[in-house]
Amino acid sequence: MLEKIDLKQSLKKDAYNEKMDYFSVKLGELQRACRAAGIPVIILFEGWRGAQRNVIINHMMQQMDARGFRVYSASKMADEEPDQPFFEPFWRQLPAKGNMAVYYRSWYYLKNEYTFDRDAEQVKRINTSYRHINAFEKQLTDDNYVLLKFFVHVSEKQLKANVQKAEKTYGKGWDKVNESDDDFVDYQRYLEIYEKMFIDSDRPNAHWYLIAGDDTRFAEVSIFDVIVQRLELALAEAEARKQAGQQLVLPRTEIYDVLSKVDLSKEIAKAEYKEKLDKYQSKLSLLQYEMYKKGIPAVFGFEGWDAGGKGGAIRRLTAALDPLGYSVNPVAAPNVVEKEFNYLWRFWTRFPKRGEIAVFDRTWYGRVMVERIEGFATQDEWSRAYAEINEMELQWAEYGTVIGKFWLQIDKDEQERRFNDRMKNPEKRWKITDEDWRNREKWDAYVLAVNEMLEKTSTKDAPWIVVEGNSKWYARIKVLETVADAMEKKIKEVEKNRKR
Repeated sequence: MLEKIDLKQSLKKDAYNEKMDYFSVKLGELQRACRAAGIPVIILFEGWRGAQRNVIINHMMQQMDARGFRVYSASKMADEEPDQPFFEPFWRQLPAKGNMAVYYRSWYYLKNEYTFDRDAEQVKRINTSYRHINAFEKQLTDDNYVLLKFFVHVSEKQLKANVQKAEKTYGKGWDKVNESDDDFVDYQRYLEIYEKMFIDSDRPNAHWYLIAGDDTRFAEVSIFDVIVQRLELALAEAEARKQAGQQLVLPRTEIYDVLSKVDLSKEIAKAEYKEKLDKYQSKLSLLQYEMYKKGIPAVFGFEGWDAGGKGGAIRRLTAALDPLGYSVNPVAAPNVVEKEFNYLWRFWTRFPKRGEIAVFDRTWYGRVMVERIEGFATQDEWSRAYAEINEMELQWAEYGTVIGKFWLQIDKDEQERRFNDRMKNPEKRWKITDEDWRNREKWDAYVLAVNEMLEKTSTKDAPWIVVEGNSKWYARIKVLETVADAMEKKIKEVEKNRKR
């Protein structure tokens, strides 16, 4: 692809100045319009070292309101945050609605550097694939992010000239600031890398704009032209969506009825409950320490009917753990800040550090349950969420995370009994609200949604565990036993891999 670019293209100074007079007004106008329309924008600048991307970004910033965007460089991430799920920092840096994120080097740079300059075992854990990159970018553009990917191409001759110029300006040691940047030394090697990158990641929703960069003025104007065109298109599309106000209607598919097959008669005697509670809590205390030593993160999510026993199960689980090594994240409706981001943002930003445990009291599955049923998400949004959630959990699993997802199942009569018990008990009355009673009227709708969720998102690495919950004692022990087994299995897996 790069060989087709005419690097002899240039722009005279007068023509450049005329275009910049236009951009000095237009770029600022479009930035403000996107902010007013709540359109988030992400712009990636990839290319050869010495391709003057920093100059182009700086000139772009001069035309815009600096309060509306942030500039990041992925070249710093490998050293500052060397061990984390690959996309975690990019989710954390996601721009809010109406804001802009600009990358001088992005996830593409990081992928290439991890591949060639990192320890093989670390690369296997923290690097990513182009399939994951494409899925990440599709999720962004499906959520109406404007994603612009620029690659500034220069000839080998121009590259060397730019490097020599930089040496004269900053001194010969300038390139040692980041020694991994050896692309200007082995031009042919990186040509192959970049060609594969374009082939594997150029998609209709996330197109690569290949820019001739031997003449910086020509490159700058070419990039600004694309930004203007794409932001104008995004604004027109946003207005069209607003006017249409229609939801996608998908055909119904047959869903296996998982919940009706759950045996809710399962129970356990009080004496056995106490014995097993002590056994598994003692075991979990030791397993948490082993998980910490080996740097294994864990994520446990709890969903279930109102009054299904989530809180009680979580309390028995965390009672066995060192509080310095876990966090419990209660999940309610997104707050004002969280609404400004993609729905998965607030979960990526709570991912645990290595060796720690994150417990979620309600989870990212709210998108396909309450948001679906209450109409807070469109049919298009919740329908594609199954694949988006599977992708997130797969990336967590590939990083080496223990993942457990629990659905606490009770029947409708048991829920009513527990509701009434709470109403009668002054110490528990705070747990019951009018909303809980109202949700009972939508029981059948939730059954349909939960069955579809269980069928479409229970995977090998992130399985759903349906917990028979009419007996609280039985449910709590099943949760503790399942968590212990999952942690023990992962510890043995890590030990086995290290012996190879």
